[in-house]
Amino acid sequence: MLCRQRRRLLDRLGGNRGWLRELSEYYRGLTIQEFWVRYTLGRMDAATLWERKPRSSEADYRSFYAETDYFVLRQMYYHRNDCYHWIARTLRRAGREGDFCEYGCGVAPITAWLRPRFPAWRYTLVDLPTPMLEFARWRFRKFPNVELKEPGFGADLPLRRTYDVITCLDVLEHVVNPLQVVRHVVEHLKPGGTLYVNFIEAPGGENLVESAAQRADTIAFLDRTLEAITPLRVDVHDEVNAQYVRPRR
Repeated sequence: MLCRQRRRLLDRLGGNRGWLRELSEYYRGLTIQEFWVRYTLGRMDAATLWERKPRSSEADYRSFYAETDYFVLRQMYYHRNDCYHWIARTLRRAGREGDFCEYGCGVAPITAWLRPRFPAWRYTLVDLPTPMLEFARWRFRKFPNVELKEPGFGADLPLRRTYDVITCLDVLEHVVNPLQVVRHVVEHLKPGGTLYVNFIEAPGGENLVESAAQRADTIAFLDRTLEAITPLRVDVHDEVNAQYVRPRR
């Protein structure tokens, strides 16, 4: 909380502009004025993007995120004041070295925050082939301990090794097979490993109705298979947030 408050204060004072420096380098000289123009126009365009063409298959759903780079700007701005001490504590307990996976990474804000603090860890970023993933690939291009993976369609899921910590945040409502994704993630969690996960209930548009139909079974699987460290909490937006640990036995 104190970290976030400090960042917000710096933001109001015109500091904490690392997010803008990264965007400026990526977009070759983007200024704050140009950012706001692109952000505002992109936001208006993205608001109607889903309805512009029929979307009835997994390929149609996935293409939505590849049709604009607005989400690069949005995520970098939205996460500019984020702090992840709550996840860092888990990495610290696991040891000086370990394996971390940001499943559904977008521009990878969690990894960007953790990597300088845990440089000996290995990081896996997973997301669809979109402008966000291309930005993340560019963002970590100099770090050999960061790898990027893309899921295929349906059951073609990307993880091939096990992890001490996995985050799966703001993901499950956007996939057609959340139960399958969660099974895959749990299978690749080390005994004693930690999973941070959430799952919103708001079907419609990019919050897929197919996903909402599997929500109860997905949560039940997590409750049955893992041990809840942070008990399931449902907020006013019907979003389930939880921290789980895979039993060592």
